[in-house]
Amino acid sequence: MIKTLIFDLGNVIVRFDHGRIVRRVEQFCDLNGSEIFEQLFASDIVHDYDHGRISSLEFFNRVQKQLNLRMTFDEFSEAWNSTFDLDPILPEEMFTRLSQKYRLLILSDTNELHFEFIKQKFSLLQCFDDFVVSYRVGALKPAPEIFLAAVEKANCLPAECFFIDDRAPNVAGAQKVGLQAALFISAELFAKDLRGLE
Repeated sequence: MIKTLIFDLGNVIVRFDHGRIVRRVEQFCDLNGSEIFEQLFASDIVHDYDHGRISSLEFFNRVQKQLNLRMTFDEFSEAWNSTFDLDPILPEEMFTRLSQKYRLLILSDTNELHFEFIKQKFSLLQCFDDFVVSYRVGALKPAPEIFLAAVEKANCLPAECFFIDDRAPNVAGAQKVGLQAALFISAELFAKDLRGLE
């Protein structure tokens, strides 16, 4: 019997597009879009930030130095959070309904600036009982440590948790530690998965 539903954030609950960040940042440095993407998202900077190894200010300072960026911290924070589409993929009413039957958790590879922005902009997060985020745990999916942290927050057995994520390796990682898990493809197919649980 499923007692806890565990949701990934990005491209399950909220849409994001790193290209939006690149286009904003491009206006404040001398690099083109592909160079910015390579030096930012293909480097260790974001990886370290998502792991919680550096603070938000340290992250900004490293990005500023790496890209020779002419932005203030506040300007960069706004550009960094422009990645998100403010129209959620899954509706708040669904989470309100699910919260009456299940414990709800977020399990996300994310960083402080992104997570604080999402908490501020998406009221549906109020439906969740707890949050397991990579920058606090110090591990990214599909590492077993982050799934085990979620199981601890779930207050039930791994087999009593159902995890939904848009990336197959993360689904496999969850299953390796005993969670039930499914790949998120669309809101419609997820609704079918839910009906299978109920």
